[in-house]
Amino acid sequence: MSYSIVTGWYADNDARNYKVLGDDFVRSAECFDIWYHCVRSFTSPSNILIVDSASPVRPRMPDDPRISWVNLKRNYGHAVQGYSALCGWSRALLLGLSYGFNNGDLYTVLVEQGTLFYGKDIIERQIAAHPDADIIAPSGSGTPQPLQTGILIFRSAIIPKFIENYTRIAAADDALSPEKKVALAGNGMRIAFSNLPFGRRRPIDVSADHFFLRHCNVAELHAFTARLGFGKELLPPLQHQVA
Repeated sequence: MSYSIVTGWYADNDARNYKVLGDDFVRSAECFDIWYHCVRSFTSPSNILIVDSASPVRPRMPDDPRISWVNLKRNYGHAVQGYSALCGWSRALLLGLSYGFNNGDLYTVLVEQGTLFYGKDIIERQIAAHPDADIIAPSGSGTPQPLQTGILIFRSAIIPKFIENYTRIAAADDALSPEKKVALAGNGMRIAFSNLPFGRRRPIDVSADHFFLRHCNVAELHAFTARLGFGKELLPPLQHQVA
């Protein structure tokens, strides 16, 4: 089974003018090292594409011939900022899906920037559990969205139609969330909602065999890196409360 992993990239040191979830570490160059460690340890992609939205801060690039880096000419922003009808996330998804399709891989997998995960063959296990699915998405149960986008698996054969559907949605990303757009663009396709634990859901249990995390706070990052056995030295310190 062959698949490409695609992701977006943006990092800066500026204060946010919109609400963010989790600690800012998950949007940092240091977090990329942990993200890549997860990819290297638990997945086997044929290629890895990183779509950079004109980021002023870049991570250290691993010596991995599977990695390709593509630069967009400007930062299209977070969905809520309304810089453009398609935010940076949407553009990374669409470009990444086209890359996977043209690579000839059977599947193309979006693993979002800042998504941390654990468990050997985490992608392969989801595909094996849903062999007839065109799109495999973690369930949105317990979140404000119909599905979660931290790890999205697409059968590459449906990508041209999915891209057509996505780009035909008239609403801008600040009016209709990318999660809802993914669900709409997949209308008529076989979408499987996986039971992969956590993502944005809380509480988390880092002793689980397979799971993914989104929007971690510092305590959750420390718990995760302890389980992973990598990255603790990259984290901000835990703040101990004084009684």
